[in-house]
Amino acid sequence: MFYPVKITDKRGKVKKVLPSKKLSKDYWDNYFGALKKKVPLHLQKKAQKAKDDPNLKNDGLTADKDEYSLD
Repeated sequence: MFYPVKITDKRGKVKKVLPSKKLSKDYWDNYFGALKKKVPLHLQKKAQKAKDDPNLKNDGLTADKDEYSLD
């Protein structure tokens, strides 16, 4: 169960309300999507950030095809 989340500006005025149904749907979609890929969620997010930003150094989430060669 998720509670609705209110997003406010710096003066405390409510800018946006995220309903509990949307939060729940987003969470479970992300959870089952990660299971299909068999990658833990925290690693999946790191890999996505690394993919989006080419300036980030490779932290071992992706490997060159020659790195695991059996030759």
